[in-house]
Amino acid sequence: MHSDHFSIHAVQYADVDEQASMLTGWEQEYQQLGSGRFVGQLAMVQTPDFSFIRESTNTALHERMVPPPGQLVIGICNSSQHDHLLNGRSLRQDQLIVLDGSRAHHIRTNGPIELTGISMRRELFLSQLHEQDDASVRKWLDLSVLQLDEATAGMLRHYFSLAFDLLNTTHGKASRPISPRALASTIISNVSLALTLNHGCRELESTLPSRQRRERIVQNAIDYMRTHAGEEIGVLDVCRATHVSRRTLQYCFEERLDISPLQYLKALRLNAAHREIKRRTGEQRSHERHDTIGNLAALCGFNHPSRFASEYKKMFGVLPSETVMRAVSDA
Repeated sequence: MHSDHFSIHAVQYADVDEQASMLTGWEQEYQQLGSGRFVGQLAMVQTPDFSFIRESTNTALHERMVPPPGQLVIGICNSSQHDHLLNGRSLRQDQLIVLDGSRAHHIRTNGPIELTGISMRRELFLSQLHEQDDASVRKWLDLSVLQLDEATAGMLRHYFSLAFDLLNTTHGKASRPISPRALASTIISNVSLALTLNHGCRELESTLPSRQRRERIVQNAIDYMRTHAGEEIGVLDVCRATHVSRRTLQYCFEERLDISPLQYLKALRLNAAHREIKRRTGEQRSHERHDTIGNLAALCGFNHPSRFASEYKKMFGVLPSETVMRAVSDA
């Protein structure tokens, strides 16, 4: 870490796709699963070597994310009201989040959530460790959720929030600004200590292969659903495409995403319709909007336009026509 130059960005979003696209270098796609209008916020403190990230969302989501190649993201959950899932494991306040840029990660939120973390090159993180910590820490970094004792988790959660708040409130105001490099080094030391003290990973190691298989089943099923969302497919079609039984598919979806395959397919279609309305509104003149919505239900797999409009409003809190009007006003 050799630069203390940093910038701060904090934006509130009313569109889930806009928020998902804002982390530079990340591959992200969010599917809204909960009912009502989306409200989220993303704040970043960026330096040439690392980024502090704080993200909040207000409703149930499925977030698929791939950090930039070679990056390591270490963070913690600040929300206790709901039991969320990360890569199929329960995500609570007493667990450390570790994401690497070599694969996709899946977060299933069940309501409002706030996550705070730091992203940096994996090798940069390892280079900051003391020699005696290196061997004990490396073996935990490929596990996405690490159980911590309550006191250790509380310490990390407090320090992540404190570091972010110090940078945010003193940037450009203090005669001697807080050094983000010093704060990041202290976070690395605290994370290293937490990982060294951690004793809850043996069970994770023993079940990792089977968990990876179930993750592949869910991802293959989602890929098939995305490709054929506009067709009259059902759960049995997804089972045939993924070569698993209906019971296995149901179990994998409930474990990984806390939702049934059929419910996910409907949510996927509604999110696709939501994106398509915005895309078409940006490309077509206003007098063509009505025809766009009339054809969209069938294109997204809904046979009855009235039912489509009802399900759409239940999911997003507005009718399809209201999404059009909002997109036009924002253009």
